[in-house]
Amino acid sequence: GQPLIVRGAALLIVGNTREETKQRDGGREVYIKGINAKGVWERTLKSSGSDFDTTMTPNADGSYDHTPVKILTADSEKVDATSWWENDGTVHVSWTQGVNRYGGGSFESRRYLENNGDIYVCESIFRRDNKADGPDPSLKWKFLREGATFYVGSSK
Repeated sequence: GQPLIVRGAALLIVGNTREETKQRDGGREVYIKGINAKGVWERTLKSSGSDFDTTMTPNADGSYDHTPVKILTADSEKVDATSWWENDGTVHVSWTQGVNRYGGGSFESRRYLENNGDIYVCESIFRRDNKADGPDPSLKWKFLREGATFYVGSSK
């Protein structure tokens, strides 16, 4: 376990973390704004495969050419980001490549809704460049939509 002061500080940061997302152009652009005790991190990703092939034709093998964009990470590193939609447009996947911090690697994030849209989930994994550094760390965030209620336990 961690000392009480460390747990308290971590809880303050995690408890005050929020994420806002907006889609434009039929889901082609996904704006993400993360807010926590460290500050605000905003980025806009260009996504492929967002409208079930009505305006973008896949390659012969069924894949899409993803459009990389330059973004700044939360640590102010300039990296390449690509993103796309999966599972019939219900899961947004993004990759940030060229991260130098944490020993180097790439972040993969998957964002989707649960509980009839009341819970927004973000699963992130850091894919290490050097596998000798240990297993790839991961984290799953669950955010309750503003104004939504979530019951834990029995409804009896």
